[in-house]
Amino acid sequence: MLYNCHIHTFNEKDIARKYLPLGLVRLLATTPGFQTIGFLLNLLNPLTSNDQFRKYVRFIKIGRYKGQKEIFEECQKFYPVNSKFMVLAMDMTYMNAGKVPRPYMEQLSELAELKRAYPDIILPFVHLDPNQTDMMDMLRKCIEEWGFSGIKIYPSIGYFPYDPRLTPAYEYAEKNDLPVIAHCSPFNPTHNKGWPWEIKALLAGSKIPLDLDTCNRKRLCSNFANPLNYKFVLEKHKKLRLCLAHFGSEHYWHQFLDHPEDKDSWLLLIKDMMEEHKNVYADISFTLNNREFFPLLKVLLSDPKINGQILFGSDYYMVETKTTERCFGIDLRGYLGEKEFRTISYDNPRRFLGEISS
Repeated sequence: MLYNCHIHTFNEKDIARKYLPLGLVRLLATTPGFQTIGFLLNLLNPLTSNDQFRKYVRFIKIGRYKGQKEIFEECQKFYPVNSKFMVLAMDMTYMNAGKVPRPYMEQLSELAELKRAYPDIILPFVHLDPNQTDMMDMLRKCIEEWGFSGIKIYPSIGYFPYDPRLTPAYEYAEKNDLPVIAHCSPFNPTHNKGWPWEIKALLAGSKIPLDLDTCNRKRLCSNFANPLNYKFVLEKHKKLRLCLAHFGSEHYWHQFLDHPEDKDSWLLLIKDMMEEHKNVYADISFTLNNREFFPLLKVLLSDPKINGQILFGSDYYMVETKTTERCFGIDLRGYLGEKEFRTISYDNPRRFLGEISS
């Protein structure tokens, strides 16, 4: 048995209509639109050098499955029987990316149904956004009625992790021994889609220096996800078990390999936080789609200061924009060997979830 600590099962009804450029979400949501664009992208790719639109088509194809159960079962088949999955919900309502076709509560209700269908396998995490007017009522319902396992936050869509509106949620998590998974990588496609001046207004009052010399939305929104922001959360909530998802991202793993002396590397910042706080974890979801990073992960796992705080996760189905679920899990497991893979996919996740003591 193993734990995949980071997957998604939301579908196209949960994706904001302006999430992709050129109206692609709306078009790809229709069968004719999906078939037409998919066919064209198999023939040519005039718009980008890295085939990004073609990868987005794969992403949307899974999102077009009938429901979360079908998406989950597509992922599950690549793992041993009785493997467990932390399923992270996603609310795109407040990221200035247009209308989301169905209310977020419907996504959560469907995820609760998936939990009932697989009670010992599905470990749902409710995504909280401080802009949700019913945030705490929704949290209590998910935990106390539906049996959810934890909280997920995604600051890149336009808020700091130390936003005071999140304080009641952190206090609730500490009181009820709940883990929190927080997105912590820069330059990703899921970010606030507002005008640059709107994003800069949201960044006002930052507690750390900002990168504002740009009009690039991805770069601006990376300020929200900076790992240094979590120091203020940990100062106030010392018992909080916190996972900084993606361990800093492909970008900073590449940067570390080329420039290990760079002290601003998010990989190093997160590593330092893990050394200082034994309740801070990092998952390798999405980032380790790149086999070039396998040796570096092995080196990190040899460090006794942090090897008990690294979690296996794939970021299904987001990782389909880079590789397949089968390659992500099996290639990494084969490289690490059973002992080290068990550490990140069984022993450490159980501590993060509070199933065993640290």
